[in-house]
Amino acid sequence: SKNYQDMERVAQVVEEGTKFMMGETTHMGEQGSDATFDPTTGGSDGYDGQDQDAIFDDMDGGSPLMGMADSVMSDIMSTQVGPETAKEHIQAFTAAITWDEPFIRFLIAFHVLVIVVAVTLSRKGGIYSRMGLMVFVGLIVRLAERLNAMGASRWREFSTQNYFDKNGIFMGITVCAPLLMVCLFMLVSMIREASNLLGDVTKMKMNSQVKQKQKKEQKQKKDDKKRKKKD
Repeated sequence: SKNYQDMERVAQVVEEGTKFMMGETTHMGEQGSDATFDPTTGGSDGYDGQDQDAIFDDMDGGSPLMGMADSVMSDIMSTQVGPETAKEHIQAFTAAITWDEPFIRFLIAFHVLVIVVAVTLSRKGGIYSRMGLMVFVGLIVRLAERLNAMGASRWREFSTQNYFDKNGIFMGITVCAPLLMVCLFMLVSMIREASNLLGDVTKMKMNSQVKQKQKKEQKQKKDDKKRKKKD
């Protein structure tokens, strides 16, 4: 397979580089018949001290071995395919979270509690209680950046892994997004209730106008009858 061939290339590059460094070859990929390694002097017959210094200087500046190895590794990494579609990104995100740890369970329970309170207040609560919950949600969203920084510095105290990255992706998806959805739900509920109330007021006004008109007509009829009797 391609990965197996890539691993063979890496092994071959490492072997050639080792021989080059030990002095067994004069160039990368060629065997040097006249250059042998002398264990007593730490060098080879074909190189003197200056040549060895030049070799290490070349390695510090950019070894050909490192260049070939980087090329091979880049070929290997190019074959690795990451998530591309939205569904794959969602699956990768959910797979990275440990759902059975206490911190995640507490976060889920908190959102469930907020949703229950929001639904209850939308049906039976007053305007001040709803506004209070919306202000509470807004404060949490406003402080999300600070909460993310605090979580990044103290995640070992309550979590098994650091969910709090620098960009705040975890906080944005798992904390802010559900709270903003709850706030949007309450806002839509209030607008709908205000619209219904406006409709009721309009109906009451129309009914009141109809009743007044009927009273005027009845009064006018009575007056007409009285005039006829006098005549």
